[in-house]
Parts: sequence; structure tokens; C-alpha cells
Amino acid sequence: MERTVGDPGEFLNNSMASRAVNIEPDMRKVRQLDIYHQNYSKLLRGWGLAGLCLLAVGVGSWYFGHPIWGSLFGVLSLPVLFIASRLPQTLKGDAYRNGLLIPGIISSLNPLTITCLADVRTGDDDDAEPGSIVWGVKQVVAPQLTVHPERLGEQVPCVSLFGETDAAGEIYLNFEPRPLAWGTGDTGVIAQAHQAIEDEEWLLLAPLAAAFETNEKNENGIAYFDAQLRPVSLPKPAEATA
Repeated sequence: MERTVGDPGEFLNNSMASRAVNIEPDMRKVRQLDIYHQNYSKLLRGWGLAGLCLLAVGVGSWYFGHPIWGSLFGVLSLPVLFIASRLPQTLKGDAYRNGLLIPGIISSLNPLTITCLADVRTGDDDDAEPGSIVWGVKQVVAPQLTVHPERLGEQVPCVSLFGETDAAGEIYLNFEPRPLAWGTGDTGVIAQAHQAIEDEEWLLLAPLAAAFETNEKNENGIAYFDAQLRPVSLPKPAEATA
């Protein structure tokens, strides 16, 4: 069945977005504007070059009669090359196909900053206990935006991929919001994406964007709030249980 804007995304990284844009992104725009794509591209070049250098030193050591050093450098190259081999998956524009569609708002013009809101629960249970985490708020600085007028309060549909979870596996500790305009210049698609985001979330975004400024953030720059929009304690990462 063909997926349209606002339908669930495809299964990605062991999860499926409840609503996604389901488009083929303009990769030229993605490469030009998406700061996460640019960062991962740099990591790929760095890790790839490091891995190849280690491997070359290992092969050279074997060739010149130093098998112990050759084995050492060969072994060291394996995890580096493994990491490099996983990075290309992040450079295919999956966020714009299957990332979660979330609301964003321009909260600063210098630098141009978008504050984004996401339900950071890993499950789909809508009956949150009082005081439990529901919302995560994060900002992304956009060197360029395009399509949208750059004015305070401008609503900007965004897409996001999610990262690691807390010790209990219930809350995401990181997400990467991207303005949808980084992946498409189609104003019709952006308008449909805006409509697909629930009105309640657009209404919640403004007060939570203001509360974000004065509340504690985790190491990934996320502030957490419960269903009553009250700040809550930061979730503990998995390693904290060791």
C-alpha cells in the first residue's frame, strides 16, 4: 500500500514512526542544508580514512616482516572500518521518508533557531502516570531554512530520527530534528505535513519553547516535561545502572 504524508513510516532502526512524510527527499537540498547529514559525512570520511590507514600500516608491517605489528594494526582497523561501514545508512535521507513528523517553531533569529517538540516515549501507551516524562524539547540551529519566512513564531514542520534510550528503555535520550524544508522545496508537501501534526502539539509548542530556556537539559540538549507541561527529572542513561 502506498504511504502518503502523515501515514506511518516504514520499519526503521527497530521502530516505526506513527506518522511520517513518506517522500523521496531532494538529496541535493539535504546535502546542502541538513547539518546532521553534513556531520555524518565528515565522520564517514574521518573514520573511513583512519580505518584504511590502520589497515595499510598492518599490511605494510606484514610485508616488511613484522607480523606482530601487522596483526595489531589489522585488528585495530576492524572496529574503525565497521563504524565507517554503518555510517552510509545515515546518509540516505531516511529521516525524510520514515522519520517522525514533529512540530517546530522559530524561536530566535540570530542565530536562526528552531525549537522542536517530540513525544519521547518509546512505547505507544497514552496513559502516562502523573509526573512521568512525555515530551522532549530540543533546539536546532539552522544556518539556512528556505521555503519558510524567517520570523519569530513561524511554525515549521520537522522530521526526526531518534537515538539511544534510558536505562529502562522507555524514554529516548536523543533525537535529531530537521526542518522538512531541508529535504523538499514542495510547499504542498510541507502544508500537508503541517496539517498532519495534531493541533494540540502546535498549541503546546509555544509554552514549552519558552519553558525550555530556563529548564535543565541533558547532554544532548533536551529538556523533558510531563503531560501537564511540568519539568521533570532527566532520565538516566543505561550505563548509570552498572
